[in-house]
Amino acid sequence: MPGITWPPRDTDRNRFLCRVQVVLYALVTLYFGAFALASGALLPWTIFTIALAATLVAGVALVLMRSRRRSGS
Repeated sequence: MPGITWPPRDTDRNRFLCRVQVVLYALVTLYFGAFALASGALLPWTIFTIALAATLVAGVALVLMRSRRRSGS
């Protein structure tokens, strides 16, 4: 039965998508971080926190895929 695997399978497509996600989420994090600092409102801080968490999750997935590839499993 197909489902969500963690860490993602180490394929070229998954590595590419994780790299794109890390870059995209990092840009969103920087944008909303600057906006939150400038405005001081709660909503930009909330979006910044969620975007930071998404960036870290995508980064960890990329690192886990890389370590799995190097170990040869």
